[in-house]
Amino acid sequence: MKKDMKEEYYLSSQEEALTQIVERVSGVSREKIRGRCREKRIAIPRSILGYMLRADIGCTYKRAGELVGRDHASVIKYFKDHDSNYRYYQDYKILYREVQKRYIGEFKGVK
Repeated sequence: MKKDMKEEYYLSSQEEALTQIVERVSGVSREKIRGRCREKRIAIPRSILGYMLRADIGCTYKRAGELVGRDHASVIKYFKDHDSNYRYYQDYKILYREVQKRYIGEFKGVK
């Protein structure tokens, strides 16, 4: 059963911190990240958030998918595509570096 896109999820402090950083750095709200739009300016932050929820916080694919408004399979794809996106897409690389820097600097110790 597919969940309503407007359904609210309780976020752990790390999930919330990372989501806020992605929102601030990208200028894209969590509502838009969770939305259906596939424009590059929204898809890149969504991909980075999904990847980092899994890689840096340790969320399950299912949980990361819920938080970015996608199925777990989308997060698996974000995870698999991260290295090539980072290597070949300048927009992705710049945004990822800034999000990573702020996450490590501001919130890494939050539990």
